Amino acid sequence: MLQSAKLKYIFPIGFFLSLFLDGSINLIFSGSLFAYPYSMVSNLTILWLVLGIFFEGETNLPIATWAAAVGLVFDWYYTGVFGVNMFILPVMVLIIQWVKVFFKPTFLSILLTFFLALTFYESAFYIIFEMIHYTSISSSAFVAYNLAPTLALNLCFFVILYLPIKSLFRHTRGASFRSIE
Repeated sequence: MLQSAKLKYIFPIGFFLSLFLDGSINLIFSGSLFAYPYSMVSNLTILWLVLGIFFEGETNLPIATWAAAVGLVFDWYYTGVFGVNMFILPVMVLIIQWVKVFFKPTFLSILLTFFLALTFYESAFYIIFEMIHYTSISSSAFVAYNLAPTLALNLCFFVILYLPIKSLFRHTRGASFRSIE
């Protein structure tokens, strides 16, 4: 019981830390990440979200609520367009939780889910910003110069951070986590 209580605090703290770490990485490495014509965006927030959904177990964290809160902070702090992330992130949580039922939580199945979640997130962001005339690039340019590099960067982050985050969830969840592996 104490272990799941720790997870109820660690998950939101990690979620907000990943949000601000994304901003820091994007700022510090902006010369490399946003070198014309390419644009790579760090999305550790999505990585934390996907891994949290797969590794929460029986804890039943209010992940959709936390996703809405993080989305609101993201909208307020980074974009200034309120409601975009506050809507996209909880919808993505619901989709991932639905898809999770069909997969055994292995490295490859979680990697595939992360890839699809990141594609959904970036594409939804692009479509909404295109609808409100906040961006003016074509769909093919978005895929070639924004989506593909962003996916490549974040898949590298996934490969590097998968085991440490899995170990963190294993440690905070205790014995019940070991029984599902």
